[in-house]
Order: sequence, then structure tokens, then C-alpha cells
Amino acid sequence: MLKSDKLYNSTSSLVAAISLIVLGILMVVGSDRLYIQVVHLFISVLLILGVVQFIRYFLVRQENNEKKITFTRSFINLLFCFLFSIVPAIPLSVLPILFGIYFLMNGIIKFIIYFIMRKERANGRIKELLAGIFYIGFGIPFLCSPLKNLSYLLVFLGIYIILLGITYLFDFVSAVLPRRVKRKITRKLRFTLPVLVEMVIPYQVLNEINYFLDKEQYDKLFIYEEKKSNETPDMEIFVHASKNGFNRLGHVDIWYQGQVISYGNYDDASMRFFSMIGDGVVFTTKKEDYIPFCISHSNKTLFGFGLRLTDAQKKNIEKYLHSLFNQLIEWHSPYEDALQKNKKINKQKYKDYASCLYMATNAKFYKFPEGKFKNYFVLGVNCCLLADSIIGKSGSDLLKMSGIITPGTYYEYLNREFRKKNSMVISRTIYNAESVNKKHGVKEIFKGFSK
Repeated sequence: MLKSDKLYNSTSSLVAAISLIVLGILMVVGSDRLYIQVVHLFISVLLILGVVQFIRYFLVRQENNEKKITFTRSFINLLFCFLFSIVPAIPLSVLPILFGIYFLMNGIIKFIIYFIMRKERANGRIKELLAGIFYIGFGIPFLCSPLKNLSYLLVFLGIYIILLGITYLFDFVSAVLPRRVKRKITRKLRFTLPVLVEMVIPYQVLNEINYFLDKEQYDKLFIYEEKKSNETPDMEIFVHASKNGFNRLGHVDIWYQGQVISYGNYDDASMRFFSMIGDGVVFTTKKEDYIPFCISHSNKTLFGFGLRLTDAQKKNIEKYLHSLFNQLIEWHSPYEDALQKNKKINKQKYKDYASCLYMATNAKFYKFPEGKFKNYFVLGVNCCLLADSIIGKSGSDLLKMSGIITPGTYYEYLNREFRKKNSMVISRTIYNAESVNKKHGVKEIFKGFSK
């Protein structure tokens, strides 16, 4: 067990729950008065930092580069302090404006999902439309009159933080319940971190891992794989992380009964709107081929979380998968299509992801003829939504209020579940070039940081 995990127990969830609920109540009760006091405190901190750095610039001996950095920081802190002091509306307006932008972005995402689903006459599109109207309706007033609506925003935030605290409180209750009782609890609504925060979690964790490895310089024996029991996981969920393009947002796929199941925008010919929209494609392949391909082709790191399932959970998942695959129609990558016509084609001509994946793993591809998964959208009908529809049959409680689930959402949830004593997540593994290619030793990546 990790050092950070040894400190994590049911008490951690209880403390977090109480802290969040108290903070939420203070925001609701204190409203804009408390917010103004916090802003004044923030301005005072800027003034103190600016003055200390200014004095340090003249009195402390430093290298030329360090002196420039100290002076720049002092200048910026004092400048902002001056601006906020003479125009107090600026810092007071920042929070409402940011939330106005956040709500507008969510509204736009919901409208895009609605129009995609409307085209296919998919069920649930009216819910997406109403959600879009709700977000836009809340976002515009915060942008147009930030100070006028400040008190309403703080009450809203206070309620949100209270509900987030209740989610942690449920985690505490869930952690102390016997396993047989937990299995009877059905899936529930969760309040989690904002979507924009969760999106960058896999990328941030990857940066922490790389920093840790560079710092340690491989001079110790670490562990890439950790287990809470000797049981073999029945299902493994992979959360991908990379530093390249949209891969920074991460990806989620599932290994179950010997095959990886993944959903994404894999047909280059159908991609549009900066590759954010396209035909939804499902592929299946073998884990032992797929993971090395992800590492070598996309320079990815995969975080694998192993789940222990009951017979009833397996039955529910298998029933859903049977229904899902009965809807699908087979699709071929460009290379596979060309190969059927000419066995001597040049492989080097085919650089698209689907063709490369087929060449490396012999994956099988499928498309949806209709329904909400027919069209992929990176911020809505994405890899996480299909994965969640499968994993949800196990009774996991990842359903979010916003309806937008990101790879970061999964990482945060699964990592926290792994740290619980009696959860269904029983293993945690890092797959990267070091762990896959070097069999002589393994390294403990998770040690040293919370995520």
C-alpha cells in the first residue's frame, strides 16, 4: 500500500464532507459580504508579497536571473494590488464572469449534443436541449451583470459545495458498510469537480509521473502494479494519458472477457469540426497487442484499474454487451479495405489510426447504424459515455449531474475507490514504455503524490 494511501481511510472522506458542507453553508449565509472580505484579504496578500519581494530584490544577494524574476513578481503583485484597490469591481467581477463563461460553454456543448441526437432521432435529446437552455439562461446574466448577480452566484456555489460534501459523506458511509450491503445499493447521482477541472487530470498525473521518474533517475526499486488482494480482476478500465493534441484530454476503454472494447472517432473520412465530431466507431482487440500499440504509436501512458465483479454484475454486463453488439454493423479501416482488393499494397501509405491499429493488432471495427452513439462528439457522446453505459451495469455510481463524463472523472473516481478498503476496485497498474518493455524490474510510480 502507498504512503499516501495509508493515510487515506473512511475518516478522510468524513473530514472532507464536513469541511465542504461547512464551507457551503458559510457561502450561502455569508453571501457577497463574505466574498468581499475574501477579496480584500487577497488584495492584502498581494501587497505583502509585493513588498517582501521588492525588499528581497535590494537586500538579498541573488544571481542576475533570480533578481529579474524577483523584481518581475514584485512588480506584478504590486500592479494588481494597485488596480484592484482603485477599481474594486475588477476582482469582484472575476468569479461571476468565469462562471458565466463556464455555463455558456456547457450550454453550447449540450446544444451540439442535441442537434447530433436530433439528426438520428435518438432518445434523450429533449433532455439535452433543456439542459442547454438551462446553462445558457444562467450564463448570460453572469456575463452581462456580474456584480448585480454576485449574491445569487455565491448562493448557487454554496449549494453546489454542500452537495459535493454530501457526495463525500456518502463515500464515508459506503466505506464503512459491509460489502454485502454495498452490493444492494443501486447507482446514484454524484456531484464531482467541474468538467474543465476533470479534463486535465490525466495529463496532470502524467506530468507528475514524468517529473517523479526524472527526479528519482531510476535509482530505486518501485512498483508499477499494486493489488489489494490476490484475486484476478474480472474487468479492467484503462484511462489513457498523453501530451499530444486531443489525447491530452485522455481516453477510456474497457477490457472484459479477453477483449478490449473501445469507442471513438476512428474514421478519418467522417471527421469534421476540427476532428471533434465524426462517426462513432467501436473496435475490439486483444489486450496484449493493444497496450504496446498505444504506448509506441501514440506515446501514451495507460492507468489500468481492475474491478472485482459479482456473478449478478457479470450477467448484467454480458446482457448489455450482447444487446449492444447486436446493433453494430461491421466497418473496415482504409488499409483493410485496400488489402481485400490487393494483397501487395504498400502499408506505408496508410497512416490513419484505424489502419495502424488493424496492422498492429488485427482489431475488428464496427459502427452504429442509428441511435445516440452513431455520431461521436468529443465533449459529449464520447468514449466515456459508452464505457459508462457498460460499467454502469455493475452498479458503479459514476453518473454525474452535468451528464458530461471525462477520462479525468473516471481516473479521480477509480483512484479514490482503489484507496478504499472494501471497494470493487482491487488493482491499479501503470502501463508505459518502462513497465511494458523492461521485465527485469518495476517501479512504484504512485508513491509521492496524491493522484
